Amino acid sequence: MPENIRDTTKRKRLDHVLPQGYLDGFTNPSNQGQVSVFDRQEKRWFDTGTAGIGAIRGFYDYAPGTQPDETADHAFARLEAKFPVVRRNLIQSGFAGWVDHLDFLLDFAQMLRARSQLFREQHVAHSRELTILKVEELLHREPSKTHPGTFDTTLKVGPYAPESENERETLFRNKAITDMRAEIAGGPTWFSTLHWCLRSTADPTDPVVTADNAVVVEGKAATLGEALAHQNPETLLFFSISWQACLIGCPVKFDKETDAFHPSDLRKLRALCLKSARRFVFSPVHLNFPEAGQ
Repeated sequence: MPENIRDTTKRKRLDHVLPQGYLDGFTNPSNQGQVSVFDRQEKRWFDTGTAGIGAIRGFYDYAPGTQPDETADHAFARLEAKFPVVRRNLIQSGFAGWVDHLDFLLDFAQMLRARSQLFREQHVAHSRELTILKVEELLHREPSKTHPGTFDTTLKVGPYAPESENERETLFRNKAITDMRAEIAGGPTWFSTLHWCLRSTADPTDPVVTADNAVVVEGKAATLGEALAHQNPETLLFFSISWQACLIGCPVKFDKETDAFHPSDLRKLRALCLKSARRFVFSPVHLNFPEAGQ
């Protein structure tokens, strides 16, 4: 078993909604391994290692007795293993040639979006509106004439009514995890249709930050999905790579692909991350967040 695939027979592990390898990019350079975390709920800062923050126990576990073809670990493994290497190389080069890594960075951003609590909640809510069907009988199966090596099947399906609310919610949870895996496997999709620029800072006391919703949107769209679907030219998407840099996407091409952050734009980004955060914002240092009444 590869080292980056955990033992999936163990349940109720501490599942990182934000991978440690991602949060490492927001640790304090003078206090290695420590990240400063702002708790929106309690309106306070605290410092911690990356091992126990941004994580939920058993969040990616399929229900007991379920036998999926793969697990969330398999969906995450390649991207989680490669991202720290790419980030380290980008920092060492002063982010020169970042465009050469753009497809991977957008792939990683898509993974963070799909593994978030917000994605889970949205997909479970959508599933509650669906009519659930079950396969009652296999009527016909024969080798496919158009796709050699596969089979064409005809099935008899009928409505499915779970026996209890718990069974229904278990079904929706399993479906949401499978949907997440499919979303990740599909790659950056809509992200790739945008124009992207990179903005950077060299001052850890005036940093780029990230949040538990790592991909954030600014514009008139109510959700990220709406923003991507409607492609409003005023819409901006932000994905923080590390405390040194952030990718910004827009349907309209930028005048400069690579540039330093203006201080006011950095403050604007931090306010947006705070507003979009479910609960936590991550930074190399404590910052003043007037918007939070701090």
